[in-house]
Amino acid sequence: MVSKVTATSASALAIALLTTGAQAQVQSSDAQARPAPEAVKEAVTEVVVRGTRLSNQRAADAKRKAAQVSDVVASDDLNKLPDQNLAEAASRVAGVSTFQDEGAGLYIGVRGLSQEFVNVTLDGQEASVAPRPFDSNLRGANLEAIPSTFVKQVEVIKSATPDLDGDAIAGTVNLVTRSAFDARKPWLSVGVSGGRYEENVAPDDMKGSVKGKLSAGTTFGDGKYGVVFDANGRSVHRDNLKPGAWFGPVGDGRALPEEVGGYFYQRQEDSSGATAKFEFRPVSALQAYVSLSYFDSDIVIDKNKHALYAAVSNLTTGTFSKATATGRTDKVRYGVDGSLTVAGGLDYALTGRDTLSLKGSSSSSISYQDDPRVDLYYAGPLSGTYSSDGTTYAYQFDAASAPKFVNPANYAFNGYRRYKEELAKDVDTVRADWTRRPAAGQGLGFKAGLKWRETRIDYTASNLRWRNPVASADFRPFIKATDYRFPGTPNDKVVYADIDALSAYAEGLGATSFSRREGYVNGMDYRVSEAVTAGYALADYTSARWRVIGGLRYEKTATEALNRFNRAENAAFVTTQADYSDLLPSVAATYFISDQWLLRLGASRTIGRPDIRDLARGETPPNDNGIYSRGNPDLKPRRSTNLDASLEYYFDGGRSLISAAVFRKDIQDEIFDLQTPYKYTDATNRVIDSYYVQPDNGGDAQISGVELSLVKDRLSFLPGPLAGLGFSANLTLNDGSLDLIGANRQVVRSVAPEGLSKKLANAALFYEGEHLSGRIAWRYASAQTQQLSVDGSGDLKLAAYGQTDMQLGYRLNRHFDLSMEVWNLFEDEQRFTNANAVKGVPNWYEGQRYGRAVWFGVNYKY
Repeated sequence: MVSKVTATSASALAIALLTTGAQAQVQSSDAQARPAPEAVKEAVTEVVVRGTRLSNQRAADAKRKAAQVSDVVASDDLNKLPDQNLAEAASRVAGVSTFQDEGAGLYIGVRGLSQEFVNVTLDGQEASVAPRPFDSNLRGANLEAIPSTFVKQVEVIKSATPDLDGDAIAGTVNLVTRSAFDARKPWLSVGVSGGRYEENVAPDDMKGSVKGKLSAGTTFGDGKYGVVFDANGRSVHRDNLKPGAWFGPVGDGRALPEEVGGYFYQRQEDSSGATAKFEFRPVSALQAYVSLSYFDSDIVIDKNKHALYAAVSNLTTGTFSKATATGRTDKVRYGVDGSLTVAGGLDYALTGRDTLSLKGSSSSSISYQDDPRVDLYYAGPLSGTYSSDGTTYAYQFDAASAPKFVNPANYAFNGYRRYKEELAKDVDTVRADWTRRPAAGQGLGFKAGLKWRETRIDYTASNLRWRNPVASADFRPFIKATDYRFPGTPNDKVVYADIDALSAYAEGLGATSFSRREGYVNGMDYRVSEAVTAGYALADYTSARWRVIGGLRYEKTATEALNRFNRAENAAFVTTQADYSDLLPSVAATYFISDQWLLRLGASRTIGRPDIRDLARGETPPNDNGIYSRGNPDLKPRRSTNLDASLEYYFDGGRSLISAAVFRKDIQDEIFDLQTPYKYTDATNRVIDSYYVQPDNGGDAQISGVELSLVKDRLSFLPGPLAGLGFSANLTLNDGSLDLIGANRQVVRSVAPEGLSKKLANAALFYEGEHLSGRIAWRYASAQTQQLSVDGSGDLKLAAYGQTDMQLGYRLNRHFDLSMEVWNLFEDEQRFTNANAVKGVPNWYEGQRYGRAVWFGVNYKY
């Protein structure tokens, strides 16, 4: 009985997100891969393969054929778990982590390294996926707004070969779109889901969420031509809050931190995307395609804070007095104002062994942020008692103070700020590759190619900050209170500002109506262009037991940055230029020990180019404590030596596997933020010990680890229907160190690199029946440092975090299936803290709560 795809296949293939040990083919080399043994093929054809089993079979077979150490989410539908975007979907792969903000995945890291070490491509070519303009690093591709349905599969390539870009110390992540030639007949798939997030904060009630997708494809003209179209859209409403948050130092005789309270957020995310591809194969020797990809997002966050501020506390009596109150309201709008990529390519068989491949792409995107903010202040005085559990603080007002704290009439307008920025990113690429395959599938083959890529960044920003109004103005109508008991506080109301109305009123007054005016119009603008010219040559040897790929890659990088280093408004741009070259050798070998066992080895040299913002930015204005930053156009790239090894065992007819991989990366010229002390005099003539921050090359870094993966396609030893269960798990153990350099160029301390979790884990239990399917998946990341400072006073740590998600599906008939998804089943929370290594106590703490979300959906497939 032959394998066949049923209507449940698309829904169940999402299990590849869970079965992260079963990874798929990587299109890193056009040389032929060793075919699977006949014994495995015969075993596969003895059973009917559907859904999860089909996904496992395809993924394991593709992993087996891969040229390097790699992990791939191999699926026709990446949306069967309630992952909010591609970043979260990819985090289910062994060794992949997600960098989040306010509970949403943004960027992906690989093997304990952050997004700036990861090269992200779309169908093998770079695409402009503009990061958020206010992020600290602009190298990473922003995947927050891209739903997991946008692509067919995600390839995570962890070891290098010469035909891959050298700027990938952590690895390359390739997003693969669908092909009309993937299926044997036309297809149409339409799905819609509705859901609701359970966390509900003030002032507005939670709204429902909806997401939809459409996929269609067909071939025509006697199978010579094909068309594919995919589209998706999402409108998601979710709230989150930060209970138990506090800010400001503790210790030194302070019983209470400077500020005790928290934030409560209301968030709306709207995104849409589409990709269309036209493929043609008019003759057997020619294959070509043209594709168009587009996505857009708009995210609006209403952020509110209501907190106790600057209390005089008594350690002995557990009381506080002379406290004031503070409030803050933001309406942050950011997103991607259209990302458009046009790509095309062709493969032409010059002879039976020689193929010429030409590819090119042009893409552009614009990310933006508009953040108006209002600060409120109440002088009090407020008094009461407090307590602490060692991590968080709780306060209780006395009878006189309690109603004052929640009365909006007591609060005064304390200042208005509006920050706008926009980042336009354009990427153009052209490449040509020649491949000579070995005769009869074995022997020596060759591949060589040239590539050119140019990336252009244009950043604009403006900022105004007005305080102390001097004109006669009444801000009281814009200050409000609503019934809401913020968790961990005794208050029955929260005070906030009507940000839209107050912003309009403040800007209507104008800057001259305020005695303190700060900001800039265009002094922070900059432009950067980076051109990379590359060439490579490799040899590819295949025998009955071996496949070895080795060669050299040469990359020349030229950058030009234009900025205003002195922040002078309307001043001429200052131009700086730099260039450098690298010769990058690599080798990847696979030894087929037997039909079931194989061993992979890899060694390579890669680079990590400096962040574009670090090259180009001018000086930021000092904050209230005198801290400011500036760029460094003379930064050199990081350079890394990488070693990889992997042992893989395939069983159950190739549908199950066990794999173990080890790796090590030695990185030189690591880039860090050098902090140089200086004396700062503020507006009140107070002299403050402060510092400025400038990126610089300095210490070395080492990353090593072990990745273990297991996929058991069927627990056949269990009785009855339980034998239909399957299980998958992966565990990554990382270790690493980074030398931080002080102003005297000496090593100040060695720490774990930013973003490194020593333990990453995924586990899933799944079931695939004739009509009923389901899976429950858990993922975990141990503690990591997300921001480092040289002396440790500003380190930002994310505590260990786990999350469990669930999906159930029911197949009504060959066309319709129903689904239910539960995101964050057990309402797990995240905890952030500043781990101040100087004073031995943290400067602040935030717990972030996102609640649970439940989705119901229906999918039609023809």
